Parts: sequence; structure tokens; C-alpha cells
Amino acid sequence: MIKSINTLSRIFNMRLIILMFSVLCITSLSFAQNEEGEKQTAPKPNFRKVSGIQERRTGIHDGNLVYTRFSNFGNLGSRYEPPKMEWPKGSGQWYGYEFIMIAGAEVVDKQGNTIHIISENYTNPGSFDISPDGTHTYGWEPLPGYFNSGAENKYNYPAMSHMKETWPQNWQYDYPGTPGSRDGYWNGEFGAYVRADQESYYVMDDRNNDEFAYYPFISNTQDTMSFPTGRRGLGLEVKVRGYQWSQVEAEDILIVRFDIQNVSEKDLSKAIFGMYVDPAIGGEGDSQDDNAFFDTEEDITYCWDLDGLDNKGRPGVGYFGYAFLESPGDPLNGSDDDEDGLIDERQDNGAGSIVFGPIGNYGEPKSHWSGDEDGDWRTFTDDNGDNKWSNGEDIGDDLGSDGIGPYDMDYPGPDSDGTEANGKPDHGEPNFGKTDNDESDQIGLTSFLLRPAGNISDDESTWNEMTPGMFSGLLPTNLAFIYGSGYFTLPRTETRKFAIANLFGNDFDDILRNKRTMQRIYNADYNFTKPPLLPKVTAVASDKKVILTWDDRAESSRDPIYGEDFEGYLIYRSTDPSFNQIKTITDSYGNPIFWQPIAQYDLKNGLTGPHPIAIGETGARFNMGKDTGLKYYFVDENVENGRTYYYAVCSYDKGYAEDFYSRGIVKQPNLANAPPSECTKIIQTDLLGNVIFVDRNCAVVVPNAPSAGYIKGSIIDGVTHTGVATGRIIVEPVLSDTIKNGNVYEITFLDTSKARITSGVRIKNITTGDTVYSANYFDADEIKSQIIDGMTMVFQNDTVGVKTKEWIPGPANLDVNIALLESPKTIPIPEDFEIRIGSPKSDTSHNPLAFLRQPVNFSVWSTSKNLKYKALFNERIFKDSLLNSGDEVVVVFDIKGFDYKTVWRLNFGDTLATTKITPQAGDILKFTVTKPFNIEDNYTFTTKAATVDLSRAKEQMENIYVVPDPYVVSASWEKPLFYSSGRGERRVDFVNLPQECTIRIYSASGKLVKTLEHSGTGSNGSHPWDLTTDDGLTVSFGIYIFHVDAPGIGSKIGKFAIIK
Repeated sequence: MIKSINTLSRIFNMRLIILMFSVLCITSLSFAQNEEGEKQTAPKPNFRKVSGIQERRTGIHDGNLVYTRFSNFGNLGSRYEPPKMEWPKGSGQWYGYEFIMIAGAEVVDKQGNTIHIISENYTNPGSFDISPDGTHTYGWEPLPGYFNSGAENKYNYPAMSHMKETWPQNWQYDYPGTPGSRDGYWNGEFGAYVRADQESYYVMDDRNNDEFAYYPFISNTQDTMSFPTGRRGLGLEVKVRGYQWSQVEAEDILIVRFDIQNVSEKDLSKAIFGMYVDPAIGGEGDSQDDNAFFDTEEDITYCWDLDGLDNKGRPGVGYFGYAFLESPGDPLNGSDDDEDGLIDERQDNGAGSIVFGPIGNYGEPKSHWSGDEDGDWRTFTDDNGDNKWSNGEDIGDDLGSDGIGPYDMDYPGPDSDGTEANGKPDHGEPNFGKTDNDESDQIGLTSFLLRPAGNISDDESTWNEMTPGMFSGLLPTNLAFIYGSGYFTLPRTETRKFAIANLFGNDFDDILRNKRTMQRIYNADYNFTKPPLLPKVTAVASDKKVILTWDDRAESSRDPIYGEDFEGYLIYRSTDPSFNQIKTITDSYGNPIFWQPIAQYDLKNGLTGPHPIAIGETGARFNMGKDTGLKYYFVDENVENGRTYYYAVCSYDKGYAEDFYSRGIVKQPNLANAPPSECTKIIQTDLLGNVIFVDRNCAVVVPNAPSAGYIKGSIIDGVTHTGVATGRIIVEPVLSDTIKNGNVYEITFLDTSKARITSGVRIKNITTGDTVYSANYFDADEIKSQIIDGMTMVFQNDTVGVKTKEWIPGPANLDVNIALLESPKTIPIPEDFEIRIGSPKSDTSHNPLAFLRQPVNFSVWSTSKNLKYKALFNERIFKDSLLNSGDEVVVVFDIKGFDYKTVWRLNFGDTLATTKITPQAGDILKFTVTKPFNIEDNYTFTTKAATVDLSRAKEQMENIYVVPDPYVVSASWEKPLFYSSGRGERRVDFVNLPQECTIRIYSASGKLVKTLEHSGTGSNGSHPWDLTTDDGLTVSFGIYIFHVDAPGIGSKIGKFAIIK
């Protein structure tokens, strides 16, 4: 017998709990080295609980291809819990254990000794920097109030932008504006909104680091005490933000931003920042062949696997690196550290005053606010000259302290502190202070040291390893490295910030391209083109079919730079939740860059094929579509029953190119060229592959055969029509289970007064009184693009044109060409006509000049209205006032003096027959026309709900079977298992079952193995079995008998096999 997956899950979870308890709780540890030199830990007796960890949380960043756990005490990755810096997401290839943020400073202790204090939180038990009594670690701990500690935060994540349940009810007041103004909103760095596609935020400090006799707070006796009462360490508080973008240019990057503030009562004259990196390129057990290096020009450290194989022997292991996008510069040293032409820029200064002067390398000297050193903050435009901003005017960057303006979505109204449209830069607004990354000096990468993986708890040793100018180290067997940026001053109350890009790529050139791309975006204050909003997707599974529907929310999106730039939808289907399986479209370097959609719907605006602007340095161009028009549902019939499918409907925008404005594609001229951006698609799974989060634009679906006796919802006796229209309406039930029973629907129209052109439509459920669709315009494509009450409706509307023509009842055979007269006076009246032949001079033609009117032998009648019309008559050959070959007749109406309207022009020619027979009295030329839907038309139909027919169910009991049969090792639809031993999901499905039945499974010897109670829907007649017995054990290989018992319907006995 093999242990069941449930048992494996319990064992795995128990081991995880024990392991984490050991990590957080032990007081003193002994360790040995395994064969790879990695520390193995074992707690000594009488260990005590490590305190100060009650606020610790871990979350998962998966907003692009970088998939990793992070902790709210300064660490990326995890020593114990996957995912551990996995790339690309879903591949199971991870690149390290944990990556630890380090900050330290040189200070003088109580005895007058110069010492160095370092704070970090390495969770390798053998490397704990821990107090002798085992009560606390000498490192970072998260502060409360930055995540939701309630039950609704069921995964206990730190605050993450896409999971509102993780946000605190009341944010700690650490933002511009008035207290409470960001409650209920994301507390973003650039305002009360989400800048990236996925963000995280937490705050930590070093108060527990009381290893040395240094006291950063001296005004309060309590603060000078030891743990747990005092506030020790260096008095540092760190705000940490994670950023991920889903755009192709940034999909291999995770940015982490650290803002280090000295909240103590002492200045720090010599501080340093760095990171300890404990990589395992290729996964656990594959660290012996890792290597690492640095590049000071690019401010990047990187590592790679020498043989390019992971711990399972799979090729394709890439490069992993850290790059400084911004380093903690020194704004007080009188130097231009970042060589941008400006000295000692600051991000914490006020607006200052308006000055005329240089703005460094950012342009020519100009008038600007002195606090906006690079001169890029823009006030509102005062088009009407009233010295204030008015609705309709460009508000520029003067959005107020919340960073949200009146043209943004979710605008909460003017800022209560009066900062919106006040004519000067305020903190929280774009391009000023902390939201302007150009307004800071930087010193970059200053040290890099290769070292063996292991203890960093010796503060003096770690300080020395980060000495500026030190770039050295020999390649150890078990590689780690430490890098730094310093020294810099950190006076009281001031903040130094740095941003680290965690980069992945297929090779070194690939991560360099990614770094340069991200540097450009960072320098532009993260002003990445923002993809449209995520549409809301609903998925319905049926027999070998999946139906997706979505809303039009994305079409109201507004990009902060390009305005309303929505373009279309991409529909993706994959059998893995990360969608890596379908990322098959490569760039010019051969790297996979785009996902292959199964359908695409875009606006009809002339923007088709490859986009004019390539994606960064890749050479790849986004396919903009084929001008198909938009659609809001998709029926996928290329699926197998029983297999799990992952779907995403992704909205994308237009991007921008120089000629888009002149072509009418966009509304704004003279913007920067940009490739299109596409929204995210996120489906999260746990360690066992079970789905734990599905974003609004995604769906997880398993199609299955219907229940025995199931009859789909239908339309009874088709669509009934009364009226004159010649078009058709085709109604097709799509979502069978949503079709209502015995409901009558009515379709009516509006039209223009004379031409009767369809100008509106209403679809009403007469039975319920509900109007299910209504529009004061008529767009057949729009109606066809959506599902209405579970049905699709195709309106085949006709324009006015000749449908039939014939001479009756006599033998007349003159040929006639009938067409609308090409004239501004022509109105295509949707009426049938007759040209009735009478005796000579029985009627008179029309002419605006009365003396040119002549007697004729015919009259013109509308048979639709039983109305006589006038006609112009032109005889080109025979001047005899009789209708003959060569004559032209133009039907006219609405005659007012010399003015009139025209309809049809009839040109009579010779017959193709041997003998020409001219029309005689009593002959009639009859012609009918096609007619659009108009107010006189009424279409009705009646629906019938899906049902289960018991007599049919009895007949179909013989169709019950097991799939797959035989079950061999694993079925193709079973989920892979990357993070634990054993196998993932194991199952067979019983299909074509009645709605209610009992399934009993017996061994070949007749022993009852499992009893399953099935209660399904009409459209789903399947039931899974996880191959475990009633006792929770995994069944052995062999032949099994099943018995299905459906009371009142019948029973079925069958067999299936489980083989190796």
C-alpha cells in the first residue's frame, strides 16, 4: 500500500509546523555540516520560546514570472517554505534560500568604545543572532498596524495590494495628507492607489537588538532598558515595499524598496546598507556548482549555475542577480554622487520658492520650485484665466497629497488638507519629493564579497565584510555572498532610501537588458504604462465545452499617461496555473516572451498586426489583432472531459506610436512612443498544487459529461415574427442550466421616420417583466458579442435592396434594372412596389415644370402601404409616352414645389429572349425589397429549461464508465508536485451518472473498498475518486468492480483497472 495524498499532506504540514517552531523558538542550537556544507540544526534541551515575533508574517509575490515568498522582517525567499525565488513561475526551479536585508552603523557605546551594530534576520538556526537567554533575536521585527490581523486574512499575509482582506482597517498614519484619508485605500508610495500590478508593504524596526550597550533613545528611561521593554538597536525604522509589473518588459523582475529612517535621538555619521545572499541556483542540493560576480558600472551582483542543470538534471537554469536602482546616497556631502548635474538633492524638503535656474542634466535652466530640483513638477493649466483649476483643465501633477486627481478612477474628492490644485508641489504628488526618484543622490554598489554560506551574527565581522571598496573572495564550496553600499550619514529624523531589483534571465545579457529596462522605468518614477483593468470572468463547464463570459469594466480604464487607451482582449487556456505551458512566442534572442492566446478580440480601429514599437531591447512586437470587434464570451470546444483547465481573459491597451493621433487611434498627440501593456493573470496554488486564489479575470474549470437523462435548455418552436422586416433573428441557448422554463421573450425595435432604418432595440422577458437588453441604437455585433439570459442572439438585419422582380400576369419580357438613385435626395424606403400598365395616357408623369409633364400608360404603387407614388419619366429611344425599352422611370415622393425626394430608378432594356414583348394594359412589374427591423416588427420566442428525463436516464445507465481505464501511474490531467516528495493529485472519474446515486467500489475479491455518494447537477454527471479507501489508505494496483445504485432509475455494474 502507498500512503494516500491526504496522509502525505498531513505529514508534510506537521513537519512544516515542527520545523517553523524550531526556527522561531529554540534558544541554543548545535549544528553539523551535511555533505554539501549546509548547516543542519538540532535544538538543545530546555529551549525557551523566542519572543517578539507575534507580528511576523510571510506572503507570496506572484504578480509576474518571479514567484517567491517574502517575510515582513526584511527577508526575501524562505529557508523552509516554497516558493523560494522561483523563476519562471510554475517551473519549480528556484534560485535560493533567503536573502537578508542588512543595515548597520558605527557608534560609540556606553563605555566609550567605537563599535559596529548590525541588524539582520537570518533564519538559519545555526546562524541565529540570538540573545544568550534565547528570548529574542538581534534583528528586525515588524511593527503592528500594517496588516489585517483578523480572521478574514485567512492566509495571514502581510498587506498586499491585490488582497484587500490583508489591509489593516486603519493604516498607521505615515503618509501625506490628513489622518485616516487612506483608510479603505491602498497606502501606496505614490498615493492612495496601486502603482504596480502587485505591491506589498510593511514596516519594521530594530528595537530588539540590545546586544550592545548602546542607547539610541535617552530621553525616556524605559527606552534605555533591555528587551522586552526598551527601544534599542540603532533606532532605525524601515519601510519596505515590493513591486511587480506584469508587462513583458518587467515580468522577470521583483523590486524591493527600503526607506531607512533614523527615528532615534542620535545622529549616525557612518552607516551602511547591504544584503546577505544565500543562493541555490537550480534548487536544494545543487549549490556546489554555483558562481557569482559583480559589475560596478551596472551596480549589479549576479550568480549562475556552472553546468546549467537544476537538482533534477533539467537544463535551462538561468541567471539571477541583484541590481541597485537607487542606493542610499548622502544629500549633505556637497557632491554630485549620482552625476546628474545636481548637488545634494533631497526628497524631504518643502516646495521652497519659484526660482529660475539650472535643473542639472534634465534640461535647460527654467523657472521651477526650488524644492523640485529637477524641475519636472507641473501645476494645473488655467485655460479660462480665473487663477484656479476648473473642471476640464489639465490638473498636471497638482493632485494633492493623496496622489489621486479628478480624472482618476476611484477619485475620493478634493484633499481635505487643501493640497489639490493649490499651485505648488506638495508631498504625495507626482514628481516631487519621495515620488520623484531623480531628487536624490546615489553612491551605488561599494562592496562585494564571496564567502561560504553560514553565520553572519558577528557584527564586527559582517561590518568588515561590507567595507567600501572591498570586491574580493574565493569561490567556496557552498556559495554565499554579501554586498554593500556605503558609507552614508543618517542624521536624526532623516531617511535614506534604496531600491533593489531582483533580476532573472536566461543568460547574463538577458538580466542586463532587464536591469536597464527597469532602471529607465524607475528613473521615470515607475511611470510604466498601466494596463487596463481586469475584466470580471465567469466560466461554465459542460460536456466537452467551456463557456467564458466577461464584463466591459476594462474598457473604462484610464492610463495615467495615455488616458483612455483600451484596445482588446486576449483569451488564454492552459493546463498549468502559471500559464508557462503556453508561453511559446519568442523574442529576437530566442527567449519566450509572449503567451499564445486561443482567441483575440480587438476594436475595429485600423490598429492591426505587429505593433510599431518593439518591447524594449527584445525586438518583439505585440500582436494587436485583426479588427475583429469586441466580444464578451468565448465557447471553447477543444477540451477534454475530466481535465482541469486554467483560463484568463486579459485586457490590453493600444500603446503609442507617432502616427496614432493622425490615424484617429488615440485622442492625445505628441506622447512618448510605448509598446502595449497587458493585464495580469494570477492563479495561486499551495504546496500540493491546490488552488488557493483566482484573480477576477481568471477561472479554473473542469468540463464533464452531463447526468444520465439530461436534456439541454432549448427554444420551443423557434422564433415567431410579425411585421415587415425580411431579416432573421437566431436565438441559441448557450448556458443551458440558466435557461428559464416557459418564459416568453419579445424583441421590438425603434426606427427612423421614413427610411425606417433600425435605430433602437429592446429585448424583454414578458413573463417576468424584465428588460434584459435595451439600446437607443442598433448594433448587431454588440448584441452578438454577449450572452443574454443564457442565450446568444444573432440579428441578421437587412438594408433596403431589391429582393425579387417579375412581370405578371402576362408575357411581357422587357428587362429592367432597379437600383436606388445615387442622389442626396434619395431615401431608401423599405416598401414593395408595382408598375401597373394601363391604357395610353391613363396617367401623367411628374416634373417640377408643369409644362414638361407628359401622359404615360403606367402608374406606380406601393403595395406595402397601398399608396400611389409619382414618377419621373425619360424616353431615350421611343418617344411615344408608352413604357418601352430605353425608358427610365424614377419614383419620387414628398413633393413640395420644385423639391422632391427620390427612391428607385428603373432602367428598361431589351429582353434577352428572341422576341421582345412590350407590356400591355393589365401587365404589372412587381418588385419586392428587403426591409430592416422597424417599429412594426415583433419577434417572440419561448424558452424551455434544462431537465432530467427519468425514462431516458434509465436507458442511459449502461453508458456509465470510469475514465481513465486503465489508470496507469498518473493521468495526464493530474497536477505536478514541485515542492514535496511523492505524487500530486490522483483520481479517476465516474461519468454519465444519474443526478443522485451511490457508488460502491469493490476489490476483485469482493471486499468493499470505498463508498461514494453522488449528488450532482444536470449538466455535471461525473464524480471523482482519489484512489483512497474508506480508511484513508491509497488502493493497490489491480482490478476493481463498481456498482452504481440510483433509486427509482436503476443500477449499473462495471469494472476498471489500476496498473503500474
